[in-house]
Amino acid sequence: MPELEKIIEKKLIEQLIYGESQWTYREDLKTEDDLWKNFKYILEQNNKDRLNGEALSDAEFEQVKNQLQFSSFYKAGEWLVGENGKVMVHVQRDTERLHLVVMNHEHIAGGSSVYEVINQYSALKSDDEESIAERDRRFDVTLMINGLPMIHIELKNRQHSYMDAFWQIKKYISEGKFTGIFSAVQMFVVSNGVDTKYFAAASDTELNPKFMSGWVDTENNPVSDYIDFARSVLRIPQAHEMIARYTVLDEDAKRLILLRPYQIHAIESIREASRTGKSGYVWHTTGSGKTLTSYKATRNLLMDIPAIDKAIFLIDRKDLDAQTTMAFQAYANNDLVDVDETDNVNDLKKKLKSSDRQVIVTTIQKMQILISKRLQEGTTEYSKIKNLKIAFVVDECHRAVTPKTKRELEKFFGRSLWYGFTGTPRFAENPYPQMGDLARTTEELYGKRLHKYTIQNAIHDNAVLGFQVEHNGAKNLEDETNASVYDNETHMLKVLDIILNKSFYKLGFQNGKGKTYEGLLTTSSIQLAQKYYELLCKVKSGETSLVIDEKIKQVLPDFPKFAITYSVTENEEGSHVNQEKMQKSLNDYKHRCTRGTNEIK
Repeated sequence: MPELEKIIEKKLIEQLIYGESQWTYREDLKTEDDLWKNFKYILEQNNKDRLNGEALSDAEFEQVKNQLQFSSFYKAGEWLVGENGKVMVHVQRDTERLHLVVMNHEHIAGGSSVYEVINQYSALKSDDEESIAERDRRFDVTLMINGLPMIHIELKNRQHSYMDAFWQIKKYISEGKFTGIFSAVQMFVVSNGVDTKYFAAASDTELNPKFMSGWVDTENNPVSDYIDFARSVLRIPQAHEMIARYTVLDEDAKRLILLRPYQIHAIESIREASRTGKSGYVWHTTGSGKTLTSYKATRNLLMDIPAIDKAIFLIDRKDLDAQTTMAFQAYANNDLVDVDETDNVNDLKKKLKSSDRQVIVTTIQKMQILISKRLQEGTTEYSKIKNLKIAFVVDECHRAVTPKTKRELEKFFGRSLWYGFTGTPRFAENPYPQMGDLARTTEELYGKRLHKYTIQNAIHDNAVLGFQVEHNGAKNLEDETNASVYDNETHMLKVLDIILNKSFYKLGFQNGKGKTYEGLLTTSSIQLAQKYYELLCKVKSGETSLVIDEKIKQVLPDFPKFAITYSVTENEEGSHVNQEKMQKSLNDYKHRCTRGTNEIK
């Protein structure tokens, strides 16, 4: 027989107050009036000096209550960012304005922080005789920090889906139950005991099941049981950190974002490495939110490690387009973050010289120009900048910073730490080109892998779209990693035959001209991509044994249309050849566009 909801609720509370979890069960708090009185007591206890030992009058506390009536969960989130980590309310007492600290995010798991758990709260219960009974709601379990509800949990038994709890929360929001003191809630948790999910607070019209996330451990193993979830996520300090460190305010969308577990594990792994003075890299698959994770990691490094003078979010110039910049600004707007989005190297120098501990966002190109051309050895500013303790966080680190450039920067910034984010690490099988004793793999360049979240993990978690895999290659190979099996014209023509002649329906030819699909062929190297491009040119001009099927040509007489793209560098081995071949392919493309055909002559 499934456990009753009240038994699940009781066991959850027992886990929350057990041992070092730090939650205190407050069975006496059941109504909004109870919660306001409790909040007032904690506020006064934490601000005795600011209040000069005098309790808040009813009129003064009304001022406080008015400031805590948030029109949206996002507005509450803006307020909870605080001023230098301190969340404040302001009270006018005669001619004096009092600034009272509601929450101090520097006091996580200690200091002035008070952690309480309540259950069976009566949401907006009315004594009005005309009140409708079914609109009186009792909340299951709520976690409060310094008297304010921060995390709300709805439970079902195993006979029900956790989605029933999700729809219940959505209904409560639509009925206006999350108002007053409950308007500050930032995170919801739903569970039926065996399946547990969490999501950021949002209005009923914005609440979407796709934003829910399950928890996984550091090895990406699911943590679904509600007791295990409570041990991992809802204990202190983790629960407070979910609110203070792992919630992001998206200014453009005006919504809260709670980081997913793999993002949090990556950030925490960077924090642990930095505490011991070690660098490293994070392998997170493309599409899993690396930029947001690395932004948060940069910000939190500065908050967590007092010895760090500056945290620098380093981006390749090619990535600093309008979309990336706007997304970053949307995340960073409510943080004390400087966003350097100009080509002004002097501005970068000014920020580095400043005594303010700050996060700086800049490009690798500006940093190179600064240390090679804008600083004169022997000067005061040279010494000041050179001796900074800097933590570099590099987005798309497999290509943003070459081994040669990183060595130059490390030589200048001798006290630096480096943390790279990539979806495609360099291993011994796909190394950087050999250049003397320079690093050839991501691990050699940055240090040990700190966290991994692969495409398999992401598909399993529905964090990215899945895809269909078909194996069309040679069978029963002794060594499938032998590159010579694939890097030859015979094999490559077989690949092209499958793409060009045996993908009629995949490419949508049955839909007719103008309704077909495009395809993307990826290769293990730039050199192999160039070979495929040159072979396609030969196929197009009839210089190979591969002939395009007439059925294909009836739909698209100029099939295939194709182009090639890859990153062109300036100072690496093979760069000159790549530049020449890229120029030729660009000329081919222009020629085809001019003639209105895909013929290459």
